[in-house]
Amino acid sequence: MNIAVQFGNPFILIYLIGTFVSLFINMGLEIIDYRARVKKGGTLPPELADIPAAQQLFDTQKLEKICKYENEKFFVWIPSVIVNFFVDIALIIFGFYPWIFNLITRWVGFPSDATTAFLSFGLFTLLASIPGEIVSIPFSLYREFHTEKKYGFSNMTVKLWIIDQLKDFILTLILGSILIYAAALFFVKCPDNWWWILAAVLIAFTFIFQIIYPKFIAPLFNKFEPLPDGELKDKISVILEKTGFKNDGLFVMDESKRSGHSNAYFSGFGKSKRIVLYDTLIKSLTADELASVLGHELGHFKLKHITKRLFVLIPLEFILMLALYLLAQNPNLYTAFGFSGISASNVAQVQFIGLFLAAAIYGSVSEILSPLINFTSRKNEYAADAFAAEICGTSEHLILGLIKLNSENLSELLPPKLYVFWNFSHPTLIERIRNLKNTDKN
Repeated sequence: MNIAVQFGNPFILIYLIGTFVSLFINMGLEIIDYRARVKKGGTLPPELADIPAAQQLFDTQKLEKICKYENEKFFVWIPSVIVNFFVDIALIIFGFYPWIFNLITRWVGFPSDATTAFLSFGLFTLLASIPGEIVSIPFSLYREFHTEKKYGFSNMTVKLWIIDQLKDFILTLILGSILIYAAALFFVKCPDNWWWILAAVLIAFTFIFQIIYPKFIAPLFNKFEPLPDGELKDKISVILEKTGFKNDGLFVMDESKRSGHSNAYFSGFGKSKRIVLYDTLIKSLTADELASVLGHELGHFKLKHITKRLFVLIPLEFILMLALYLLAQNPNLYTAFGFSGISASNVAQVQFIGLFLAAAIYGSVSEILSPLINFTSRKNEYAADAFAAEICGTSEHLILGLIKLNSENLSELLPPKLYVFWNFSHPTLIERIRNLKNTDKN
């Protein structure tokens, strides 16, 4: 089959323009952030000037170190995003995806039943992902073994990195194969209704994954020990009792064997929920500060942020899948990207290709949704902060905890407002402190 990408086709134009505009937006925002860092990155914000702990943690050397760390990440990001941009465009222009599809059809035949559809879909997904994975490896290794180690964050060894990659690949292969087989079955058996069935399966899979992840998947990568009795456990238990948060236990994760970054998270769903604290976090914060940080996370639960988000995301999942389904029925979508021999009579047999192409088009233009999504997220973060201050009786411990985490993670203090508006799912440290102080006044 001849491969001829139709550059005048609206579908390919949307993809190419969307990909270029996304690169332009991201590159522009990063340059704005870099220039702001050069101009005022070494300045302690006024909101921190009256906090003794902040003055100690953000001395001149620390502010300089934060700028250098952020700059190094920026200078690695530039070639990474440019290389990925040109690889993505080249794969489209030179017909890589039609080529691997033609190759697969010679191996297993044109998809006609569940078995050939599964093999075609699975092989296509695997082969299509290879270029991106190959390109990402050098940058990933450089960030991990140069930048992160240089600034004292990475404790990763080459052996552990390889083991992690193998485990991740095997898990992705197993779980991906299950989903791909289900999707292939729906494409063949329910060619006109697969969109809502697949959306329902993906939603159900997400919930099931949340249940099995804490007990069966996470332990493959890290050790989880119950939080020992003591002051920290007592303070956390008090907060859990106040919020009515039912859980499957408090655990400490050995994050320090890989990284020096600190964090805490909830995992699981329903009665399987677990509270996980990084061992690095326990070393960084006092019991009161850590309890306040955890109170913030519990605020999301108590204020039903997750539930409200699900009420929005679940209908959107069906709407998005319907849109992808409708695009996948259009033969012009396939010919736009160089797939020949696909017409209205056989398009139902290759809808997995249409789903892939439609998702690629959506991904190229989805950047414009970032501000809206991040605005909602930041609003919830403010509310969770206020909840933590209320349930702990003071905002002081949370403020100190946030300052320490920001300092230890070398997070930027004064990113430009436009950069925050577009990219930040969480408010900046300064914005959070300002909001907490206003909460205290009220």
